[in-house]
Amino acid sequence: MRWPFRICLITNRHLVKNRPMIEIVEEALAGGVDCVLLREPDLNPKTILYVGRQFRMLTRRYSAKLIVKDRVDVAMLIDADGVHLGADSIPPKEVRRIWKSLIGYSAHTLEEVRRFEEDVDYFFLSPVYRTKSKPMAKPLGVEYLRNAIINSKKPVYPLGGIDIDKVEELKKAGAEGVAAMSLFFRVPDPQAVACEMKKRLEV
Repeated sequence: MRWPFRICLITNRHLVKNRPMIEIVEEALAGGVDCVLLREPDLNPKTILYVGRQFRMLTRRYSAKLIVKDRVDVAMLIDADGVHLGADSIPPKEVRRIWKSLIGYSAHTLEEVRRFEEDVDYFFLSPVYRTKSKPMAKPLGVEYLRNAIINSKKPVYPLGGIDIDKVEELKKAGAEGVAAMSLFFRVPDPQAVACEMKKRLEV
């Protein structure tokens, strides 16, 4: 099973204070992040296209993947590496008819993983831990993640409450990579965090 990336940074400009989001992302890329998921659902199409082009240039500079949430049209126009879908998106099977590169899916149950694994290339499973972004969501737990990884034909990345100290138990559960949002936007040094995360994943 090939894991398409190791560390995915999910954007959220609402978590950024006093700095351009692209600066934080670049620091994380310099530290070892090898995938950026552009996820800004409240931006209009014109703006997301403009932001997407900036991120495309940046990720290429660091030989990292760029994935766009939902907007297949934007992904095509900026030559992104993938699109990422969820329960409210166009079904993966329909997207596959027009999109030949990476397709990811945000799953919250093992049933979702089984339902879509023939049509996607990887999954995010969340929330594995308790997370501030969704405080009312019950954590699935590491054993649930382990079961999903064992029973899926495709890579399953943990998401939700991810931090550096949890890498060891996530690796023991079978995860070869992680996806995170707050981890990078709520720290003073995103590059150092990414570097340490990469180091621990490679041990």
